[in-house]
Amino acid sequence: MARPASGRRTNIFQQTDGSPAIIAHGAGNSRQSLEQALDAGADLIEVDLWVHRGRFESRHERRLSRFPLLVDSWSLHVPPRDPLGFVELLDACRGRAGILMDLKNRPREAIGLVRSSLEMFGRPAGLLLASSQSWPLLRGLRQACPEIRALYSIGVVAQLRLYESISTDDRLPAGISCRHSLLDRGTVTTLHDQGLAVVAWTVDDPDRASELASWGVDAVTTAATAELKSLFG
Repeated sequence: MARPASGRRTNIFQQTDGSPAIIAHGAGNSRQSLEQALDAGADLIEVDLWVHRGRFESRHERRLSRFPLLVDSWSLHVPPRDPLGFVELLDACRGRAGILMDLKNRPREAIGLVRSSLEMFGRPAGLLLASSQSWPLLRGLRQACPEIRALYSIGVVAQLRLYESISTDDRLPAGISCRHSLLDRGTVTTLHDQGLAVVAWTVDDPDRASELASWGVDAVTTAATAELKSLFG
């Protein structure tokens, strides 16, 4: 069944003044960055969730196979001894911010861990979103946890073109989380006309954020949380 055109932007982020919601990039990956983002007034906290040894690890970096090290570009890091847990994150954000989970690997285990975490914690009061480069993972997650809104993660032109070709027929996602450089006014308008939300990542430049806001982008993911919150006031 084709998705009916709405003729207007969606408002899953519940912004009442037309400005984009501010998503704190990777702020859920450590306790320090989480508190800084919450104090800055982030509307949502982004967390990168990797499945490792049957549990979630909140981190941006990949683990090196067979070595207790994390790799990010050309640097190596030792994993924290007491990483921030997902249930702890849910509790910390209660009544303060929504959460955007970026699910990284092992679809079946990731779905089970999200479901068990929510069963342990209870349904969060705020908005709970999930994004992933694995769109089938999001389909499975929506079946297991229908309260979670899914955003297809798009990082390259080929992915955007693929999604544009199926967007009127694929009713699963609430929208897309897209690399900001791939977006233009026409693309944002087309997706809004299909009733889809548009999240732009990662936007730290205020001028670019203002341009995206003028196109009606629903949310921006940023490391400059305090600056953009002040910009959109």
